[in-house]
Amino acid sequence: MKETTLVHIIKDECVLMMHRISKKHDINHGKWIGVGGKFEKGETPQECMRREVREETGLRIDDYRYCGIVTFVSDEDETEYMHLFTVMGFHDRNGFTVRGGKPCAVPDLSAGCMDADVQSGADTAGEPAQIELKQCEEGTLEWLPKEELTRIPHWAGDRIFLPLILNTVIPFFSMKLVYRSGELIHASLNEHHCLVTDRLVLRPWLPEDAAALFGWAKSPKIGPRAGWLPHMDVADSRIAIREVLTRPEIYAITLRDSAQPVGSVGLQNFRLVDGNGTVLTHFDERQSEDPLICTKPGISEEDAEAKKDAHEDAGAPNGGVRCAQDTGETQAEAVQSLRVEADLGYWLAEPYWHQGIMTEAAAAVLAHARRDLGMRRVWADYYQGNDASCRVMQRLGFRFHHIEENRYIPALNERRTAIVYLSDPDIDRMEE
Repeated sequence: MKETTLVHIIKDECVLMMHRISKKHDINHGKWIGVGGKFEKGETPQECMRREVREETGLRIDDYRYCGIVTFVSDEDETEYMHLFTVMGFHDRNGFTVRGGKPCAVPDLSAGCMDADVQSGADTAGEPAQIELKQCEEGTLEWLPKEELTRIPHWAGDRIFLPLILNTVIPFFSMKLVYRSGELIHASLNEHHCLVTDRLVLRPWLPEDAAALFGWAKSPKIGPRAGWLPHMDVADSRIAIREVLTRPEIYAITLRDSAQPVGSVGLQNFRLVDGNGTVLTHFDERQSEDPLICTKPGISEEDAEAKKDAHEDAGAPNGGVRCAQDTGETQAEAVQSLRVEADLGYWLAEPYWHQGIMTEAAAAVLAHARRDLGMRRVWADYYQGNDASCRVMQRLGFRFHHIEENRYIPALNERRTAIVYLSDPDIDRMEE
């Protein structure tokens, strides 16, 4: 296990980035990353951060924020604890000072000539002439606009944390990123899955998202279509985040260059069903032993037998749980046939309709449900008249299943017709 710092220095909406092209056997070769490096013996994260910035850039740090820790796992290198910092205040040896990301002093250039290892910023694209940076052995340093950082060669996981640490102030966080052959195969933020697509980052909702959520959720075109009331103020949005949106499988939809959510997508209404599709119990996925895997609740053979008896008393054939005399299976095998199902829910802010964003986000959640949660069947429904939601389901491969008349919607105190769709790869293969 090694420990490192990764530092992003901000000035005038630009970030000092290093193009790692100097060392051929560098795991970061060809990528753009912040500055930083390995801890030396006895160093604190802050001491390492200051030393690495001074050695690689020649800058002295005046103001910084310790953002979080990333556990970086790769099959090409040892596991790494990466301590993230952003720097908003610094100065160079000529006295040029930046505070709050803005230049605030005119340097005194009469102090003498520069050392041979210091280059004038005038020779580096996009960098003002006043700031002096050292020549760095690790790569080439450049000031790049924030919006370019996810459009140049980079680690895919950087897309998740860069908008958060550069555009917002959130509490200290823990993230895990797992790579195989350079490809991101797992990401989590504060024990919540994150998903990355071509245009989007799906991450957990945070309390700091309340203002952005209210900006969209106050629209009468959003909530009522999905069965909930428009938010009246930011307090409504804070409550929604705390009580609904922070469940394990609900995701904030953000564009790849932005920290602000533009919608929500996720799995909800988790239940355990038997091999015949009979619902045995609903359960709260927040009670799962592993918060990253919504595992089905443990059910013993005795519990399964009790469920079977209860369903038989209610007139359900075989109690919904297959038993040995009917199928030749042991009760243990019948228990193993139990599976978890859930409903897919989503909404998107109006300015982002008709761009394929919702389909892209929901497709990522469906793939995650099957790959990571072991789900085969996922349900979705829409209220009659919401044709846009229907088109998303159809593009995702859902098939019409049934119509539910007069469904009561408590939040709106009204009844509507719901059209129910099902996504089940096994059914698709049978039809082929």
